[in-house]
This record gives sequence, structure tokens and C-alpha cells, in this order.
Amino acid sequence: MASMNKHHQEMIDGEGKCSVPMWCNGLPAGFCDAPAYGKQEQRQRRYGNWERGYWRPAYAPALACYNHGGPKAKEASNAN
Repeated sequence: MASMNKHHQEMIDGEGKCSVPMWCNGLPAGFCDAPAYGKQEQRQRRYGNWERGYWRPAYAPALACYNHGGPKAKEASNAN
């Protein structure tokens, strides 16, 4: 599997790349790489699994895009 680059772990000029691993037919296929504006939010319900009656957010190792539980661009800029 590919290793995370600096743009997966840190925002450069206010934007990074999503670090969520992607898979194709059970094999590693790189990272999501969508624009990301921060780390995965706690208790987000956009990315995860419903298991045994509970929502379990899936793991994003560093930065996450909005679809994988990260903040939107304007939310991230308001947080600073």
C-alpha cells in the first residue's frame, strides 16, 4: 500500500488531501485524495458502520474530506 505523504497529514495553504485508504477487489488502491480541511470530526455520522445497534465511525488516519467525516472548508476557516 502507498504511504501517506505530507499533504495527507498537514494542510498546505489551507487544504490537504483525504487520508482514508481506498480498496478495489480487496486490494489497496491508494487514498481518497479529495480536498480535506481538517481531521475527522468526533461523532460524525457520514462515514462509518452500523454494528450491533451502534454507529461506529470508521477510522481516518490523518486529514479527512467531508464525505469521510472531516469539516467543510468554511467550517475549518471559522475554527481558526
